[in-house]
Amino acid sequence: MNIAELLTYTDIDQLNRIRKAYGFEGSVHSKNELIRTLLNHLGRRRELAEQIRRCDGIQTRFLHLLFFDSRDVFSMEELMSKARAALEGQEGDPRRLIRWLLQRGWLFPGVTLRTRSLYQVPRDLKDRVNRLFAEEFLDAISVEPVAYRDEQGMLVQDLNRFLTFVMHNEVPLTTDGAIYRQHQRKLFKSFIVPEKPVEKKGWRFGFGRRYHLYPDRFSLIYDYAYYQGYITEEETGWIRLTEGGAGKILNKEMEPGQEIYRFWLRLYRRPVPHLPVVVRWIDLLARGRWTPVEVIQRAVSGWIEPYYYETEGSLLRRILKMMMHLGALRMGEGPDGEELVYVTEEGHGWVTGISGFTEKGLDDRFTDPFSGNSPIRGGNRTGRVE
Repeated sequence: MNIAELLTYTDIDQLNRIRKAYGFEGSVHSKNELIRTLLNHLGRRRELAEQIRRCDGIQTRFLHLLFFDSRDVFSMEELMSKARAALEGQEGDPRRLIRWLLQRGWLFPGVTLRTRSLYQVPRDLKDRVNRLFAEEFLDAISVEPVAYRDEQGMLVQDLNRFLTFVMHNEVPLTTDGAIYRQHQRKLFKSFIVPEKPVEKKGWRFGFGRRYHLYPDRFSLIYDYAYYQGYITEEETGWIRLTEGGAGKILNKEMEPGQEIYRFWLRLYRRPVPHLPVVVRWIDLLARGRWTPVEVIQRAVSGWIEPYYYETEGSLLRRILKMMMHLGALRMGEGPDGEELVYVTEEGHGWVTGISGFTEKGLDDRFTDPFSGNSPIRGGNRTGRVE
């Protein structure tokens, strides 16, 4: 619901509390007059921008966690969880943040039979606040790239090529659980977006069950195929296509791109717990325009923490690269060599249509390379490529 509808359902005592929170003096003689007064105030861009400017750091984080969520209706438990996350371990009462939003008319108790025990954010107000958040970082000038990469639709096609490869070839595994390099090279040559087997020594862990064995893009394809049950790793040390995987190929079914995006959100939640906030920032800043990565870096500062061998900057670039592989954005280079990104319409639909906040991280069976379901015996358990 929009704010006008929610105000209409609100009783006059609550309307007066909202009025007092904004410092309006004097009495209002009717509910309709009170609603018009509040709508006039809340509808003014300058007033709304001033209210956001006055928010402290914790209040701003709470707004990001709540308003960046694609859902409009929340339980008290969900609100409390977001409020505690906004506090970041600092002392404070999470309920106070919720009361603050209720008093400002930015959050309302549910009004329908379905939402009676829930709380609702006005959709139009949320959209206006999110635009104001984005405008803080954007200027009127949009830089056009001299070249860019667009991989829309390519990942799902290469998933099918991988399944086809397993269907028509014997694919043995090393004692570490990896496809032999000669088979990897043959497979990658068949891909629309080819990669090379992992060669460089270094740490590789935290971004998937087989991430330490394969390059980034194929690691996602492989883990997704395993998660969906399209392939199985047999005790004898071979990869086989399951009945479900064979059906995908025989029926010429293309995997929905949004399902791989959803899986990626869940897979990367462990190294980047606030990934839903990060992807929403990317969408707000780069939908329909080319935006420098440096701008996005400033916006997401504080939402990405270093993860073992990864810095905040390298994690952001990893996120952007994987979103490009998924087809959610394009990556380009400006005239001066600066990195640019552009969120595609399909990517915008995924980010706003899938609430990453409700997508829980995957359990160890699908993230830990050394979980009990692995047929691997021995091998390197450190996550280091030797």
